[in-house]
Amino acid sequence: MTGPKVLVACIDSELRMSCFNRVSSLGVRVDAVGDQRGFARRTEKDEYKMILHDGALEIAEDAADHVLLVEPDGELDKDLEERVRTLLDVPVREIDEDEEIEDPPPPWMKHNQRGW
Repeated sequence: MTGPKVLVACIDSELRMSCFNRVSSLGVRVDAVGDQRGFARRTEKDEYKMILHDGALEIAEDAADHVLLVEPDGELDKDLEERVRTLLDVPVREIDEDEEIEDPPPPWMKHNQRGW
């Protein structure tokens, strides 16, 4: 995946997982951390266009182009995908009516080509 990177920095594991899943479903590269140490390691290693956080970690406002506070059931949480799409200029993928989307094979088929 190419494009802007987003870091989800939330101590609240449910909020972290929710934000990670919702933003990654847009096709955006996402990393997630749950503590200050993990945050420091990730930001030393990579640059992020956007950081989503729950207010529990120390995050400088200039750590990324967009540093946004996400609170459970808050305004941003309810409109997260649209805000991320708008701020990062993420294109909406249009699926043609003729385009077929294949379902992934069942887990037992991935390693066992014989199907048993």
